[in-house]
Amino acid sequence: MTGAIDLEIRDRLARYLNREISLDEFEEWFVPVAWTIEQARNPRAIELAGELELRLAEFSNGHWTEAQLRSKLEPLVSIYETELVPLAQQADSTYSFHSSLSISLTSHAV
Repeated sequence: MTGAIDLEIRDRLARYLNREISLDEFEEWFVPVAWTIEQARNPRAIELAGELELRLAEFSNGHWTEAQLRSKLEPLVSIYETELVPLAQQADSTYSFHSSLSISLTSHAV
């Protein structure tokens, strides 16, 4: 499991939200990941997996329709917080940050 497992989860979730994969396909991939998420030692991934597990359990228990589930899951991929970490501190205190995250959502009429 990579250090960026939270990004992998968000990517798969975005694929579900964009209707590229079904909920069953997403869960088939996600459940084994969730079982071993603690091993990643990635607090963002652990928190994200917990949020997803809660939403999926509530859906499974009939609390929401799939359309409602999708609207509850969308913020998990549309909002991503990062922090600036110095890659190298030089005499003039120059910092740099690089990111390759690209997740897009498309709107579908329900």
